[in-house]
Amino acid sequence: MRCLFVFLALSVIFCCTLQAQQDSFLVKPYLQFATQTSINVLWETTAEATSVVEYGKALENAKEPNLSQKVSLEGTRFLHEVALQGLALGTKYLYRVRTITLAGQEIVSPVYTFNTAVDEDAAFFFALIGDSQFNTKTPQAWGEVAQRVWEDRPHFILHAGDLVDIGTKKTDWTEHFFPNGHIIMSRFPMYTVLGNHEQDAQLYYDYMVNPAPEYYYTFRYGNAQFFMIDTNRDVFEGSEQYDWLEWELAQSDAKWKFVVHHHPPYSSEENDHGDTSIGASTFQTQSRNLVPLYEAYGVDFCLFGHTHLYERTWPILKNAVNQENGVVYINSGGAGGGLEDFDPVRSWFTQELQVQHHYCTFAIHEGTLIFKAIDEKGRLFDTFQMTKKEEGQGVGMMQQPPAPHFTIDRLIFEENTTVGLEALQPDHKIVYTTDGSEPSLQSTVYTSPLKIENSLTLKVRAYTMGGHASRVVERTFQQMTPWPAVKVRKIAPGLNYDYYEGAWDYLPDFSELSPIRSGVMSSVNEENASPRKDHFALVLNGYVDLPEGTTYTFFTRSDDGSKLYIDDQLVVNNDGNHGAFYRYGTTILAAGKHKLRIEYFEGSGSQMLRAGLVDPVLGKVPFHPGQLSH
Repeated sequence: MRCLFVFLALSVIFCCTLQAQQDSFLVKPYLQFATQTSINVLWETTAEATSVVEYGKALENAKEPNLSQKVSLEGTRFLHEVALQGLALGTKYLYRVRTITLAGQEIVSPVYTFNTAVDEDAAFFFALIGDSQFNTKTPQAWGEVAQRVWEDRPHFILHAGDLVDIGTKKTDWTEHFFPNGHIIMSRFPMYTVLGNHEQDAQLYYDYMVNPAPEYYYTFRYGNAQFFMIDTNRDVFEGSEQYDWLEWELAQSDAKWKFVVHHHPPYSSEENDHGDTSIGASTFQTQSRNLVPLYEAYGVDFCLFGHTHLYERTWPILKNAVNQENGVVYINSGGAGGGLEDFDPVRSWFTQELQVQHHYCTFAIHEGTLIFKAIDEKGRLFDTFQMTKKEEGQGVGMMQQPPAPHFTIDRLIFEENTTVGLEALQPDHKIVYTTDGSEPSLQSTVYTSPLKIENSLTLKVRAYTMGGHASRVVERTFQQMTPWPAVKVRKIAPGLNYDYYEGAWDYLPDFSELSPIRSGVMSSVNEENASPRKDHFALVLNGYVDLPEGTTYTFFTRSDDGSKLYIDDQLVVNNDGNHGAFYRYGTTILAAGKHKLRIEYFEGSGSQMLRAGLVDPVLGKVPFHPGQLSH
């Protein structure tokens, strides 16, 4: 018995020791969002552990690395995020992380380096990559591109989205993106935007550090400003991102302006927007909606990925080549994904194109910019130099002020609602109309928040002191009484669904189609219908049970298009060929059951259908199976 006890004790000790030896970095240390005085260090461990970063300025004639400073976080965690603050501008630092697991094992990284952001007068150099996602044909591509970027020693890296192939799949991050990118991410901060393959997954927000709300933001580096946009979300005129970008561009005094997002406003790719081997490209991409802002406010470059190739346009203004005042569009989607090809006919806007895994670099000093495009073997295949005049460029070509912003209580109301208006500058005059006419200098001048008690459309614009007018913006307000609930005698759990197959760019008229099969699903999820990979559609019908009479905001999140109807009234319109995209709609409903109909189609690529309610506290909450019946 004693021998058995000793054997068991030794086995426990051995297993604990073996586990301790196995505990390590799941994600090695990497850098995020550097400023002139701060930077973020992140890493992930396989076991819960403490968080310590040791760092210090690089010293002359050093015999060993200076790690004289330390930042620690309280408690233990798996994913570690430590902000180093109070750093010196444009300075080289050394750092390493030290983490101790609950089992007492110490894990220490090698010593790495980083630079804080430079001042406005300094020269700087950055790299652009996009679509580092995994592909089975050339899985080594992302690692090869990262190695070449490392050899160029950039100050920082821009990533135009599709970091990974499936954003919700953790191993895509931990076994492909981070291991292959470690050589550069441990030394240079990477500023990212969301691609459609990220699927707006929480893992993206866990691993990437950007200013709130994170899916769009701006930062300055040297004499340049970068505007980072999520084109998976709404960027139509009047959307949150459109209005934000208009104001940010209007206020920017940077000499160089770059906009970065995932989807191309201009692209010659062969089949993303129609099969160009047999027809013309439809090219219905929502990112084109932002082009008027680029042209109005002096944007120099629009950088993007999505299509897995390289293309540089001529400078473009008002949909024509304009070498004096045009915007240059660069498609750099070649950091890892499977390569695509071009339309067999050259586009009017194309200057250079290449099908190759690659990255791009920008070297900037004052008004001089040198651009290079380099393939994964280190071969230069495109380059140019741009010189910006001292006056007249970089401060925008704005003749009109940006439109006012709304602060709205609610668009749909029972008794009344309020709306506030704000102009960019205090001396801008805001005028409005409620009769459907275009506001002018003779219209009512806004002075204080408006109380609205009837259904109407509010049209607004701003004027400068010199009489220059902004674009007109409008909001429609609806006064309504709650829709009554329906009475249903016999119900069963779940929603009925009809499954269709076909190719569409928008939701079809399902009354003219015959379903391939039908069934019942307990939750709103396209996988419940066991669909094929691409080119199918679903129609879900049933009832949703609502606990009280109040104002409800519904949502769908779909890739591609969807619509949600309540009591046969369209509430959420999320139609069109797009990535995993949220859309919302609001109505007022009585307590009880209400008819629910959801239409959805999948074109190609990723697929997703989710739907639910927006809770004031919990946020977006998918429909619970207990709410759904048919």
